[in-house]
Amino acid sequence: MDVLTLYNILEDEADEELLLLANYFRDEEDEMFIERSREGCYNILVERRLIDNEIRFRAYFRVSLELFNYILDYIKDDIKRRPSNRVKRPISPEEKLALTLRFLATGESYRSLSFQFRISHSWISTIIKEVLVAICNRLKNITMPEPTEHSLKKVSNDFYEMWNFPNCCGAIDGKHIRIVCPDSSGSLYFNFKSFFSVVLLALCDANNKFLVVDIGSYGKEGDAGIFPKSNLGKLISTGKFKFPDPECLPNTDIVVPHVFVGDEAFKLTETMMRPYPRNQSKTDQTKAIFNYRLSRARRTTENTFGIMCQNFRVFFTPINILPETVDNLIMASCIIHNLLRDERMVCPTDSTEKDPITDVQTNMIQLSAIGGNATHEAFRVRETFKDYFNSRIGSVSWQQKHVTRTN
Repeated sequence: MDVLTLYNILEDEADEELLLLANYFRDEEDEMFIERSREGCYNILVERRLIDNEIRFRAYFRVSLELFNYILDYIKDDIKRRPSNRVKRPISPEEKLALTLRFLATGESYRSLSFQFRISHSWISTIIKEVLVAICNRLKNITMPEPTEHSLKKVSNDFYEMWNFPNCCGAIDGKHIRIVCPDSSGSLYFNFKSFFSVVLLALCDANNKFLVVDIGSYGKEGDAGIFPKSNLGKLISTGKFKFPDPECLPNTDIVVPHVFVGDEAFKLTETMMRPYPRNQSKTDQTKAIFNYRLSRARRTTENTFGIMCQNFRVFFTPINILPETVDNLIMASCIIHNLLRDERMVCPTDSTEKDPITDVQTNMIQLSAIGGNATHEAFRVRETFKDYFNSRIGSVSWQQKHVTRTN
């Protein structure tokens, strides 16, 4: 077997030592990779110019140095390699994490990163997969613990205080994330918008953090079936998801259950509120006001997706990696996003700053609207919220002006 054949075999799934061995036999690239410790981006730029400059470090990696070290402490044992006879100076956990964060921050190709970090692009593929898996395994339960009745009650209080929607335990939405068509996948990932995608279904709180995410549904799957088949949908349908007990709407004796809020892509149920159809809201102002109040709460999901995409520009272009790695990439991005939100909430840079909403339509596409029959009780719950929002007690001063302007 010649060297080129060996290298091609190792292109996608590679062991660190074997890859380095293969690279040693490639004369045209041998010198560039051997000089990584002197010429690589991590040694020249990060260690010499960015470590002591918090602003530049954050601009380059989209995370602070403190958060970088926090993540590193959790995963370094999983991604550390010991020196051996063939690899006397293995790539450090710090450099592996830096490489992965730079990929998330820019979406650059492995070839481009290879020239910057002086690491073989196939080796980069292995490193990024390794780091993403470690982040998911070590930090998922810390940043997105399983919701409890107590935690959902806190979320509900936040939604009422910040977004004027009582008894709301979260806003739910889904996005088609554009990917490059995987090999031999047929039409599995081909969606109704005529591109290839995987679906991210997310439940978010009032502070633009992910509470629950479901990742990996095929793009071709009908949007009506994505939520019921998700883990969250199954728990709700079987009654295993513990909502807080029904409570009175503020300043009233009207008892309603706790609910999620979503858009037209979700079926109306006793625990899922969706807006009234547009043709009804145009002729009935009370329904238009309900839609406005629901949209104010539901927009937290749009904010969350937008903020995450603004931090991680990998979502601005079709993602060209294996589907299983895409799933880990999305999960790791959600985890780091939550850590960034926690960091910002503890140490806000500007108390008056508004969270930006980034237009991500080129690579994160909304789920399509669906129909479906709802139960009488589901209609009753929505009507109760509508009447409350239009009452003197439940209305807000600006809702009438906003609805009049939009209509």
